Amino acid sequence: MKTIMPLPVRPQTPADLDVTAIAHVIDNTTDPDLFAPELTGETDIERLAREIAAADILDDLLNEGAGWDW
Repeated sequence: MKTIMPLPVRPQTPADLDVTAIAHVIDNTTDPDLFAPELTGETDIERLAREIAAADILDDLLNEGAGWDW
């Protein structure tokens, strides 16, 4: 059966997807409070400070991974 809309094209992905960088991030961010949406009794300022710290930690870990010779 023909249709008006063409079939979607599946994007190509590398045969060997290297997940080393994401594994490094996961291994080094095991504190569940770091990325929790909200902690009990937390003020807006404390939540913002925690979110900024989490973003900084994630950035540092990704930069570490970027410097590796894969």
